[in-house]
Amino acid sequence: MDAKLLGKCGFYCGACPTYVKGNCKGCMDEHVEGDCISRDCVIKNKIEFCGRCDKFPCDEILTKPHSTVLDKEWLLWKKRSNTNR
Repeated sequence: MDAKLLGKCGFYCGACPTYVKGNCKGCMDEHVEGDCISRDCVIKNKIEFCGRCDKFPCDEILTKPHSTVLDKEWLLWKKRSNTNR
């Protein structure tokens, strides 16, 4: 797996149809500050991706639209079950 293709939300860009078709260069190359809440937060907090954060899944990615491509039901389950600790 190419680490450059690991989106800051935790999604692997290499599995995305938009990336595979050549219509996107990946999270870090395609987006700029202000485009993506997850990307901006991860860069600010100097971590690899959201799942590395102590607050994951935070209220921001659970409530703000287009903050992650991760499944909201799964994120809610992670928050309830506390399995990320």
